Amino acid sequence: GVHPTDLMAASYLSDEGPMTAGELAKAIGLTTGAMTAAIDRLERAGFATRETDPRDRRKVIIVPVKVHPKLLAMRVAAVERIKKIFSHYNDKELSLMVGAMNDMLAAFGKEIPNLKKELDKNKKLLRKS
Repeated sequence: GVHPTDLMAASYLSDEGPMTAGELAKAIGLTTGAMTAAIDRLERAGFATRETDPRDRRKVIIVPVKVHPKLLAMRVAAVERIKKIFSHYNDKELSLMVGAMNDMLAAFGKEIPNLKKELDKNKKLLRKS
């Protein structure tokens, strides 16, 4: 009952620590509605709990509980594969790749609001037809 997106959220929570649902949604690129459903699944699976923010009782903090051993094993395996891929490059080549990836991330980050607007527009058109 755990979706790959839930595993991404659990992994992010494990790395970054407790945060609001809105912060987590923004960090992994989900809507708040989708994040609520993901948090429900994470709670049922025992990966996270909801706690009231002690500084502001209107807010709920999502707290990581545990990281499943299978998730940890997948992360370790993925990191090892990535290390193997990048071990063939020298520092200058790696620096160029990192720069290019950062530029691409920035470009996609600037386009996300436009893509969301286009998606919303298409959803409205589909509902009308």
